[in-house]
Formats: sequence, structure tokens, C-alpha cells
Amino acid sequence: MERLLFMISILILPTGLIALPEEISAGDVLINEIMANPVGLTAFPETEYVEIYNASGDTVSLDGWSFIYDGKPAALPDSLLLPGSYAVLFRNGSEVHVESGGIAIPVAKFPSALSNDGKTVKLINAAGLTIDFTSYAKAKAAQSWERDSAGDWYLSSDPRGGTPGAVNSPKDPPPVIPVPEPDLSQPGDVLISEIMANPAGLTAFPETEYVEIYNASGDTVSLNGWYFVYDGKPTALPDSLLLPGSYAVLFRGGREIHVESGGIAIPVATFPSALSNDGKTVKLVNAAGLTMDSANYAKAPEACAWERNREGDWYLSNDLRGGTPGTVNSPEHIPSRPDENGELPAADWIVYEKDLVFNEILPEPFPGGSEYIELYNRSGRTLRMIGLSIAVRRADGEWHTRHTLASVTEPLPPGVYVVLTGQREGVLRFYATSRPEAVCEVKLPELNNTGADLVLFRTKDGVVIDEVSYSSKWHNGAVKNPAGVSLERIQPEADTQHASNWTSATAAAGYGTPAGQNSQYCVPDNNKSISLLSPEYLPETGEYVIVCRTDRTGYRLKMEVFSLEGRKVAEISNNQLSGQDSEIRWDGCGLDGNRLRADVYIFYAECYHPDGQRQVLRKAFLIKPR
Repeated sequence: MERLLFMISILILPTGLIALPEEISAGDVLINEIMANPVGLTAFPETEYVEIYNASGDTVSLDGWSFIYDGKPAALPDSLLLPGSYAVLFRNGSEVHVESGGIAIPVAKFPSALSNDGKTVKLINAAGLTIDFTSYAKAKAAQSWERDSAGDWYLSSDPRGGTPGAVNSPKDPPPVIPVPEPDLSQPGDVLISEIMANPAGLTAFPETEYVEIYNASGDTVSLNGWYFVYDGKPTALPDSLLLPGSYAVLFRGGREIHVESGGIAIPVATFPSALSNDGKTVKLVNAAGLTMDSANYAKAPEACAWERNREGDWYLSNDLRGGTPGTVNSPEHIPSRPDENGELPAADWIVYEKDLVFNEILPEPFPGGSEYIELYNRSGRTLRMIGLSIAVRRADGEWHTRHTLASVTEPLPPGVYVVLTGQREGVLRFYATSRPEAVCEVKLPELNNTGADLVLFRTKDGVVIDEVSYSSKWHNGAVKNPAGVSLERIQPEADTQHASNWTSATAAAGYGTPAGQNSQYCVPDNNKSISLLSPEYLPETGEYVIVCRTDRTGYRLKMEVFSLEGRKVAEISNNQLSGQDSEIRWDGCGLDGNRLRADVYIFYAECYHPDGQRQVLRKAFLIKPR
């Protein structure tokens, strides 16, 4: 009943009856306009569309009709097209502009991307008849193909790029001779405000070079006739309006760009394809030939823009994203701001020299293990890794590939360690740690087993935070096979590069201490004497623990067990490297691998240093039954 009422209502439309499907002929509805490459449109959304026109004297129902693109049909929704009216077909969900009087027809299966090189499109009615078809030519950016009354196609002459939903623009518009207004801008009215010359490594923005300009005047400025000059070569800017106090971002047309809300993007067809990372001179020249502003930017670090302060001085952006395209620049100096309780925040994005130091390095892992680098926060402040990178310095002083630590997102409190590795499981499988969450999987340079020069630096400006040229010769002479044995820093406050401040991790610590205090950590104490204690029984595990405390690292331990008759029955340690404070565990087993029977034995221990210092302990002790 409802459908019957609907049919009655539309049959009495003042515009005439709806043509029946069999009454529709080829040419009654025409493909009238095609926007295949909307990139660069400003008056309309950047949405592809096809406009159709009802050239018949009847209202046409599109129920059962299809739009054919490159041989693939897309069903049109049931819509009424009045005589002499226009409809715009576009992909459902996209934004489209349709002139007053036209109708928008969203199509669920409209092509996701019309080819810019041209294709064949058709209109098929419900009876399967081809009502119209055409093959459009190569599409020009931001300009539609339009059809004249003779059926010929031409590029739209409408300054907006097309006429969706309305009569087409004239094929041959009369020439308009513009009368340019005099450019009254003065030097300093528009400033070069930010330069991103080396975007490699950006993650928050596309890796696109750009130059930001700022209208410092109180008037709207037209950039018609203006030039951007790079290294003495001028590039014409498109006619754009720059409002007072606003920012615009110049970049190479066709590339992806991010511009903050309020700023405008200005694609420039002949913008330099690559800004020099070593620095160049850039200028802004107005239509009258006056130099509005010029700047000589310095060497550009990766993923960090040069920004300008009010005094005209340049500094590297302190924005964590690397720059501020299209908006006010980051502060030159980041102040410490108290929180709501009036306390200064612990976390600080800026890491200074020696805030973080190399603390442990494993260049040669166990088979199946993974190399790792441990860093130690000795700054007294909570730090973040996001702005840091690691690289290997070549023999010529230059750096190999730089590896960012931006993926290490957790703050690092003072006095805490972080471990960097290519494979977490390759570290945790071989070494015990109380802080497995501090072992972070990141892409690192490959560590040479015999030695290399590692550099920790700030990504944005290349400031070196710490550097170490480690060597396999730093291992203690007691270590015959360095595989799986890490190099540990002895004193965090001593110089990183002194070979005397590094040595091998102890066997008692499992040959590595990732994310924990080093087994060779030492604070020299000349007043501290060597202390050796005989084995102490641990009833909870059935093991024995032997404690050795020395005045410094580098001591070696020899520990054996003898029967009362003087026969050697067990060897606990043979030339084992000791830390300043070592605890050696022994399972109570003898030379044959079996547990020694309960009895009294003699414990013999030597603690000796290569410089001649030596301590010997002989003491009877009791092996207890388990």
C-alpha cells in the first residue's frame, strides 16, 4: 500500500511523469563532468566525482542503474533526476561539494580511486541499455574534465577546479587581464621561522623537508609574485593569502606534509627536491623584488628542525616530535615547571653529557644468545630515552647508521639501569636479573667481538652523551674464552674511556649482570682489608656460601676442600675472577660429582691480585648431612 501511495505521489510531480525504463534512450542522461585527480583542491573537498545530467524532458528514476568504471559495475541508489538537473556520483563516506540545485548521490561501490591516466566510464539503465559512455583523458590535478553541448571534452575553466552539480564552465572563457595591486609589504613583514632540512627518522610527521614562514605584520599578505630563494635559485610561490600572525609551510608539491591546526600548507611545484643537510642560505623575496627575510641555517641533525626566536636567533627545536610546522615554535629553553603540588617534575626530556653512561657491554654472546648494551643513569634526575640514539664511530670519525632509542618509552629513574638488545630472550635465557622489564628490545649496531667505538648521543643535535672504545683486551687474564662474558664498568663515576675502569664480569654472577649492579662494581677503599670466610651452610637450599671481600676488583680466587688426611676431595674455584664483594655458592659435591659425606674437612682458599697482594685461609669446617 505504501509503495502504491509513493508511486501515486511521484506520478503527479509538476515536472512531469517519471519515464518508464523502456522509455529511456541512449543520450537521455549524460556523463557531464569527471574529477579524477582532486589533489590540490581548496574550494572543494579533495574527493573524486562523476557528474551526470538529465538531458531528457522527463524525470528519471535511477533505480536499477549502474555506473561502469573500467568494466566494473557499481549499482546506483534509487534516486530521482529531474529534467535538466545534475547529480554528482561519489564514494559513500567521502565529503563532497554540490552546487545549489544539484543532488549528491553517494555510491557504496564507487571506485576507491579513479585513474589519473584516463579510463572508460559508462551509465547503464535498469533495462541493461548503455545510456552514455566516454573515455576521459589524463587528469590534471585539481581540475575536472567537462563536456560541452557538442559532446567534446575540455578542462574546466572554473577557478575552483570544477562545477559539481551545476552548468559547466565555458569552454573558451574570455581572457581576464588581472590588474595587480601594488605589493606594499616591507622587509620583516614575513619571516622565515622554521627549517626542516633533514627529516630522516621523523615518526610523528612525514619525512618531508619544509620551510615555515610567519606573517609578522598586522595585514593579510598575498604571496602572488613572491619567490622562495634557495642557494641563489628562485622558486615562484603560488598565490596564497597569509593572515596576520599566521604560519604557512612551504614544501615540494606531491609530497605528504603535516601542518598544525591554524597553519596552511603551500605545495610548491619546484621547491628544492632536497635541502642540504650541511646548511645553506634561504631567502623570501616579494613581488616588488624586496628581500623580506633571509637565513643561513647550520648543519641539520636528523629529525630536528631549526627554529627561530623573537630576537632572530636560531636553535634546534625542543619539541619531542622534531618540529612545530604551522604553529608557534617550541621554547628555546625548556623551563622546569612545578606540578600542582608545587614540586618540580622528576622526568626531564633533555639528557646532558654524562647523565647516562655505558655501564656494561656484551659484544660476544653465548651461542644462541644476544649482544647487549647497558646504560646507567647517574644524573640524579629521571631521564627518558626517546631523544637519544646509538651509533658506531668509524675510523674517519664519522658515524655509521644511527639507531634511535625512541621505542624505549619508560622513564629511567636515577641510579637505575636499562639494557638494550636486539633480542630480549637471548639475554633473559642466559642471565638472571631482578628487573627483566628493563631489558628492552631495540635495533642496535652490530658489536664487533674485538672492539668498537660506541657513541650515545642526542638525536636532534648530535651532542655526545657518552662514548666508549671498548676492546676484548679489557677482559681479565683469567678469562680464557670471552663468549658470554660481559665487560663491566667498575666505577660509574670514573672515566668511561679508561681501560682500567673495565673488566670481565665474575663467574659467581653468571658472567653478566644485565639491569643490575655490576659484579665488578667497586668503590676503592685503601683502609679495607681482604676478608675470606669459610663455607657457611644454607639449610633452605643445602648449599654452602663463601664470602670474599676485597679493597678493589681484579682479585682471583682459588678454593679447595681437603680431608683431614690431606687428600683433595673438592675444587670450588680455580683461578676464578672475583668482584669487590663476592659470594660464591658451592653445592657440597666432591671431585667425583657426589655429595661429600657428613664429616669435618679443611677449607683452603687463596685470594690474590696480579700486583702481588695475597691472602690465604686454612680452616676446618663441617659438612652437614642433608
